[in-house]
Amino acid sequence: MTVAEWLRCVACAVVLAGAAAWAGEADHANRELARANEEMVRQLQERNYEKAAEACRRLILLAPHEAGPHYNLACSLARVGRTAEALAALEMAALKGFGDPDHMRQDEDLASLRKEARFARCMQKAEQTALASVPEYEPGPAVSGVTTLEGRPEGGLRYRLRISPAATAERPHRLIVWLHPAGGSANQVVEPLAERFAKLGYALLVFTQKEWRFWSPADVAKLTQKTLPAVAKTPGLDADRPLLMGYSAGGQVALALWQATPGAYGGLVLDAAYPVQRTAAGLALTPLPEHPAARRTPFFVLVGDKDPGAEAWRKAEGAWREAGVPLTLRYVPDKGHTWLFGPKELDDLAAWLEALKAPKPRATPEPPKNKEEAK
Repeated sequence: MTVAEWLRCVACAVVLAGAAAWAGEADHANRELARANEEMVRQLQERNYEKAAEACRRLILLAPHEAGPHYNLACSLARVGRTAEALAALEMAALKGFGDPDHMRQDEDLASLRKEARFARCMQKAEQTALASVPEYEPGPAVSGVTTLEGRPEGGLRYRLRISPAATAERPHRLIVWLHPAGGSANQVVEPLAERFAKLGYALLVFTQKEWRFWSPADVAKLTQKTLPAVAKTPGLDADRPLLMGYSAGGQVALALWQATPGAYGGLVLDAAYPVQRTAAGLALTPLPEHPAARRTPFFVLVGDKDPGAEAWRKAEGAWREAGVPLTLRYVPDKGHTWLFGPKELDDLAAWLEALKAPKPRATPEPPKNKEEAK
C-alpha cells in the first residue's frame, strides 16, 4: 500500500475526537466502527480482497451516508474480478458524494474497470462533485523580509511559499510544511512567523485552496506526489527531508506520514497532536516504527497539561526517549487542546530550529516491503 492508500483506509478524521476518546468517552458505535475499519485496513494490507469487501459492507451498515466504504468496496471487488458488483459500489460512492476524480483516475485497484462505460459515468459524477465543492482561494497577509511565491501544480495542492531573498543554491533554506487543523487553514496565524523562520534559514509552505474541514487521503497524495516535487524546484530551497509542522488534525497527519515513511522527513513540530492510533478496541499508543530513521527524527512537541491527550504523551514519552528519539516535549501549563505557541514557546522553537541547522544525516533507505520491491 502507498501512503495515500493507507490514509484512504485509516481516515485522518478518526483522530479528530482523539482527546475525548483517549479520555475514555468512545461509545459502542464508535468502537464497532473502529473495529470494522481496522479489519478493512488489515485485509487490504494483506491483499485479502474478499475479506476486505466483507469489512467494507460492515462499514456501510455502520456509516451508511459515507462514500468511503462504498469506494473501498468497489476497489476490493474490482481486484477479484467481480466487475458488475464493483461498478455498482463505485456508482453508490459517486452518489454518496465521492469527489476525487484524480484519485479514481490513478487508483490501480480500479484498473480493470476503466474500460467500462459505467466507470466513465462515475468519473463524470465525481468531477461534478469536485467542481461543486471547490473552495475559494485564500489570500495571505503581507509578510516583510520574505519573497512570496505562489503555485498551482497540476494534480496538486495550490500553495504559497515564503522564502528569504537571501536563500541561494549555495546557501539554501530548509523547507517547513504547514499542515492545517480541521476547520480552517490557520494560515493567518502561521504565515506571520515566516519572517522569523527566514532569519533562521527556513522557508514556509502553506496551502491556499482546499477543503479545510479535514485532510483527506487525496489531499495527502496531492501533497506528497505533486506539490512537494513542484515546490522542490524553487531556487534556493532545500526541500529534501522537509520539516512537518501541524496543529491538531494537521499534527496527526504529520505523525501518520512520519510513521509510514520515517526517512522522508527531517523533523516534526506538533501542537496538540498525540502519538495515538485507532484500533478495534479504541485508541492506543502508536508504536514507534522499526525503521532506524524513526529513531533519528527530531520532534518538537507542545501539549497543554490540561489537554486529555497529554496523557498519551506521558505514557509514550519514556519509551520514545529510551529508543533514542530526539524528543523536545513541553507541557504548557493551564492549557487544553488549543494553539500553544506563545512568546516563550516561539523562542523555544527558534532555538530548536537553530540546532537543526547542523548537517543533516543521510536518510537510511526504506527496507523493501516484499520480494518484488527487493529485486
